[in-house]
Amino acid sequence: MNGNSAVQRFLPHLGVLLVGVIIFLLPNIGPTGKVLSLATTTVIFAVGGAGLGFLWGQAGQLTLAHAAVFGLGAYTAAICGKMLGTTFVEALPLSILVGAISGGLVALPSLRTKGHYFVILTFAIGEVLAVIEQRWDSLTGGANGILITAGRQTVLGFTLMRRAEYYQLTVIFLTVVSLLLLILTRSRWGTILRGMRENADLAASLGVNIAKQRLIAFAIAGAIAGLAGQLYVYQVQFIAPSSFTTQTSIMFLLVTLLGGKAYLFGPAVGALAYFFLPELFGLPPITNQIAFGALLVLMILLAPEGLLSVIGRTRRFFSRMRTRSRMTHELEAREAAAEKGGQS
Repeated sequence: MNGNSAVQRFLPHLGVLLVGVIIFLLPNIGPTGKVLSLATTTVIFAVGGAGLGFLWGQAGQLTLAHAAVFGLGAYTAAICGKMLGTTFVEALPLSILVGAISGGLVALPSLRTKGHYFVILTFAIGEVLAVIEQRWDSLTGGANGILITAGRQTVLGFTLMRRAEYYQLTVIFLTVVSLLLLILTRSRWGTILRGMRENADLAASLGVNIAKQRLIAFAIAGAIAGLAGQLYVYQVQFIAPSSFTTQTSIMFLLVTLLGGKAYLFGPAVGALAYFFLPELFGLPPITNQIAFGALLVLMILLAPEGLLSVIGRTRRFFSRMRTRSRMTHELEAREAAAEKGGQS
């Protein structure tokens, strides 16, 4: 019994590792350079979206400053690489730390505001940071941005300048982040966050420090966004304020919403749909925007919990059908037995 319980407990972790291994092996099937580049972008936005999905789905806090925190992580890596000559590995803790601190700072308004007022405040914070990035030429390069190169750097044996190897490195980071979020979600602290999401006043009356828990949740989401920002800047090897506008925040929002904010792999599924569907159907940019707008409306009407919720709803539907069929057979068997008893 205990052995079965232990297996069931760690089954989701094994599932995350299995998914990670499967997508890690993508270069082995010989995709084109364009597909591999899109796949890398998808994985990076899945990493960043995972942080927003955790914050929104578990803690119930939506922010439109996620792209700004993502950008701060990217700028940290780029500035450290250009001015201090740091490597990817040396800059990584700084990008994560800057993301965590900025994420915590974004959380401060949530201590006094809530709902759409807080969302508007986070939008304003993102816009202020975008202006700072645009105007602080001596540090950020202004509109001209910062050009960086990975050279011959290797991380965990993967060469950053080789497209296939960099893709596989991003998959490793996505797997680690997913495992971390799975552990947090299934922990006692994850239960506290969901309790705060459902009824913050009730959670506070039970002794939960709402401010402290929100700050931690925002810091974790910010740290993940900072990590994703560094992965992004080393992929494109260029950074400018135009890369982290409100449109990027909306992109993270769409990615999380499409897949399902309550699901661990929701942002990954959403990123896959966001980046690959236009390529699959060959839609021009304007038509692509119209199609995604229509898709979003349909999602809100038919599957407000995201694409992954459709799987759960389908499973429940067939489960009800099987139960109904079994009950019908049992009823027919009883009626047949009663008829036999009456005849005898």
